[in-house]
Amino acid sequence: MNTHHHKPHSHELAALLYERAEHHGGPATSGTYRIAAYADGLVGASPECDILRPHWDSGLKWGDSKNPQPGDWCWGAGVAGGIRWDGTFHRDLSRYSAGGDLFWASYLKPGSAAGMKNGYWINFGSGWSHLHNDDPAQILGGASQKLLNDATTGAWNLIIEATMFVTNAVVNVWTGSKTGGSDPAGIYSRTSGLDPLATLTVEAQ
Repeated sequence: MNTHHHKPHSHELAALLYERAEHHGGPATSGTYRIAAYADGLVGASPECDILRPHWDSGLKWGDSKNPQPGDWCWGAGVAGGIRWDGTFHRDLSRYSAGGDLFWASYLKPGSAAGMKNGYWINFGSGWSHLHNDDPAQILGGASQKLLNDATTGAWNLIIEATMFVTNAVVNVWTGSKTGGSDPAGIYSRTSGLDPLATLTVEAQ
């Protein structure tokens, strides 16, 4: 009798763990994850990310500096109405159900909403992002910071995007992936993006 068993490859194992979790109430994941040891400027502040900075020919301007408004453009790394991102990703199925249990985003922080200093304008490093149309259902339509599982491959993906000044185009600041594991915690290796940082570590909160 042949007792040889096929040893699954890492991507097969990840897919198997994901499939098992789907049928047993889902992986034991946290509602919040954070980039370990995150401090503003860790991502998006390198010379390679200079494209994210406003330039003198970009048409940006300050409004009344003594009375800043959410729509004001400003010189510097961010917008007047933004809050500083703390490196966290949140899950909120009531505001964004399309991604399922295995999707987290910076915009889903409890209490965040449209408006000045309220979480839909996010500043980080040399960049900033704005939730597309202030609508959580459109998270994938604009720039965002998100953590998600690819059900096809079983891989986990960490994506940090910025909104360009003036054009509002989406820029890939840093994208990385982690193969295997039943939750997104672990070390992500860079696959693309302006920032050349090699790895980022994600931990549960």
